[in-house]
Amino acid sequence: MKRPLCWISLGCFFAAVVFGYLYPADGWISPASALLGLLGLFFLLWGRTRPISLFFLSASFMLLFCLAFGYFHAAPARSLAGQNATLSGTVLETGNASFLLDGETEKGQSIKVQVWCSADMVPDRYQQFSGTVALSEITSTDRFDSENYYRSQDVWLQGRLLSGSFSGKASFSLRTWPGRLNDFLCQKIRSSLPVKYSGLVCAAILGNRSYLPDGQYELFRQLGISHLLAVSGMHLTLLSGLFSLIIGRFLRKSRAKTILFMAFVLFYMLLTGMRPSIARAGMMLLLSCVAQLILRRPDPPVSLSAAVLVMILYHPFLAVHAGFQFSICSTIGVQILAGPLSQKLLSLKKAPASQGFSYLIRSCCTALCGYACAAPLTVLYDSCLIPMSIPANLCLSPLFTLFLAVSAGLVLFCTVPVLGSVFAFGVRLFVGLFLGAANCLGRIGPKPIFGSGPALLIAVVCFSAVIGYGAFQPTFRHFAAAICLAVSVSCAAVSTQAIIENRQIHCYTVAFDKKLLQIFSYGGHAIVIGHLSAQPQIEQAALELQRERVQTIDALILLPSGGNPRVSLSELTGHFSVSAVAFSSADNLSTQAVESLAGIPAYDFDGLCLTFWQNNRIHLDGEGAVSLCIGSKKLLILPADCAILYEEEPCWDLAITCWDVPPPVSADALLCARHFWGTENQNPNSYLLPYGKGVRFRLSAG
Repeated sequence: MKRPLCWISLGCFFAAVVFGYLYPADGWISPASALLGLLGLFFLLWGRTRPISLFFLSASFMLLFCLAFGYFHAAPARSLAGQNATLSGTVLETGNASFLLDGETEKGQSIKVQVWCSADMVPDRYQQFSGTVALSEITSTDRFDSENYYRSQDVWLQGRLLSGSFSGKASFSLRTWPGRLNDFLCQKIRSSLPVKYSGLVCAAILGNRSYLPDGQYELFRQLGISHLLAVSGMHLTLLSGLFSLIIGRFLRKSRAKTILFMAFVLFYMLLTGMRPSIARAGMMLLLSCVAQLILRRPDPPVSLSAAVLVMILYHPFLAVHAGFQFSICSTIGVQILAGPLSQKLLSLKKAPASQGFSYLIRSCCTALCGYACAAPLTVLYDSCLIPMSIPANLCLSPLFTLFLAVSAGLVLFCTVPVLGSVFAFGVRLFVGLFLGAANCLGRIGPKPIFGSGPALLIAVVCFSAVIGYGAFQPTFRHFAAAICLAVSVSCAAVSTQAIIENRQIHCYTVAFDKKLLQIFSYGGHAIVIGHLSAQPQIEQAALELQRERVQTIDALILLPSGGNPRVSLSELTGHFSVSAVAFSSADNLSTQAVESLAGIPAYDFDGLCLTFWQNNRIHLDGEGAVSLCIGSKKLLILPADCAILYEEEPCWDLAITCWDVPPPVSADALLCARHFWGTENQNPNSYLLPYGKGVRFRLSAG
């Protein structure tokens, strides 16, 4: 049996993912562990299936380990939910309207809390805090700021700041010095470069995206090269290679060079915050170095399996961290599949291939396999395919390598006046070339392809499996049969989804600082509700509507914002057919907004009597409430003064109201369509909490 560690790691990772998505584990963990353990013993006794027995035995062990982790580590913190606690501690991270507190209660219990506060109350990093916080379980309306992300960072609670004070910065400690050094270097880089250059350097070298302009990040996402901004194996390999070259000039003993190399890798992991992608890559490099020290040949699958196993044993909720999953899948494609696939393609050529042709084939296979393995996750989390990903990576990776090398010199010598200026000039040159090429590709290349439902995911998984199969399957006939099977399964999935797609409502929720955006899409139509008071929010709404293949916005409900008076809605009204718009008469829409609404029926938002919906069945009762049926989903819209409700339906899928308190109706989702970012609560999660990917929701305790 070859590589048993791979099967053990795979079983543990599978169990950790299941546990992470089903947590809190109440009654299912014991029978699940027993079942997996019995399956493992069964296959162990059946001598020809040893790998499967290792898989099931390790999965059952991991489930029990996760249960113990949740009971001893997470449960004590979660038991504080619903209480007002007096906390004191250190501010680790800050946001626009929140900060992450690492502190302890009056009873000495250590906890991490994501504290929501007003923007003017946000402290500096590493300041000391002492005050009272209303605690609740961690939730989020942002798909990239989810419960799984916080849990993987050991954060189980969120809180609303009731009272408190901040004092000077915490004393120097081994725990905070990497973050302090990171902040110091970022400030030095920002002082020596313009914003469009310094933000990219801080993100690519130091893993700090706080200063990255929004336009650059959107460009990277559109081209499918956002992984360049996540400090990972590519960055670590290049920088550690440069370090190895430098120390090779002074040291000749290979063992001493290996030890110094390992020290550099560990230092860089700490400097960039030990994020999952850099931690995985660093552990793989460290394991390879250990193999060299004990005179063994490094094995990428075993090194990857060992790194994954160590990390999820350290913290099981890393298994459901999106960045960790992307890192694993990309590594599988680049380090495990790309080599065999390129060798197989080169073997098809009868004559010996030239060095340039071989390099081109290897580069194409690396880009193809890396994207093929990460594409299922991209579809799962973003519901899109990015056609420009492979050509953009092929064209921009050489420029990015040069930019990374020069930026590393700037980070190293940013405090030296002459050398810092020289490297700053080099950064301007190479970053300018890189951004110019990226903008050019963004203009000439096709846009991301958005899709909803499971059909796209099934198709991508099938073709990703075919690429992996083709890397190791020697016969062309079997490979062609696999392609035909993938095409058949994908066509069947698309056909099946086309039948049921118009009977589903898809929901999207995102929080922008203190503004909420909610989209309900159904069969090419959509309802858009939100604070569209800034251009990024409008662009995000347009992006999501394209993703859901919407042509007509049946209702655009603008919640009171009191925000930017120079906002244009042309991004929505120019690209989508808008049936009607509702906004509050007390809200001052800008001249641009009014002009962009020309020719579109506009209604006063205050009553919420939205009688302009034209799809399917609509009923307007005597109290001014509107009920409508979209497919099999029932929606209810309530005006502010609707005190008595005469409805036969026992429960609604969505209720929209401008009441300050929940109305006396039963609904799976309740959206308070008012300006609910008042002083009473700074967190939208106490009003609406997404549950799953469909239209089903649940209300939080708040």
